[in-house]
Amino acid sequence: MGRRNQNPRIASTNTFPHTAGLYMYRHGPQTEEALFKAMGDSVRRDGRSDLIQRCLSSGWFALAENDKIACSEFARAHYDKTEGIVKVEYVGQIAVSREATAYKQPPLSRKYMLNSRGIRQDIPAWSHRPAGFGFKSIGGGEV
Repeated sequence: MGRRNQNPRIASTNTFPHTAGLYMYRHGPQTEEALFKAMGDSVRRDGRSDLIQRCLSSGWFALAENDKIACSEFARAHYDKTEGIVKVEYVGQIAVSREATAYKQPPLSRKYMLNSRGIRQDIPAWSHRPAGFGFKSIGGGEV
């Protein structure tokens, strides 16, 4: 059958792929005979199967069930755009508001809370005490 094109191009207007794709877009998947019967005598009989194969490998046509030919999703999106049909794209779920659930959750455990002074990773050099340094209180103990 040939390789499938990953980046299909839009078929030129007034060509067989564009006209046949538009017919299948409006009337659904067709057999090869029914498609050429609807298109009339625009294509010679000996080049019909080759033309269908090229349209399939280009990505403009796609195979449907029961050996029928249909326009691909790419072609369908193009025809939707030309007909003025706008597809609503799914962009994701709406985030749940935090206000509704923040007050219902239990508070954090004390072991996960920071101390009152906070944490500090960059302790300045001037704040280090020399070894053996300590404060004496009136009571005589070290603080």
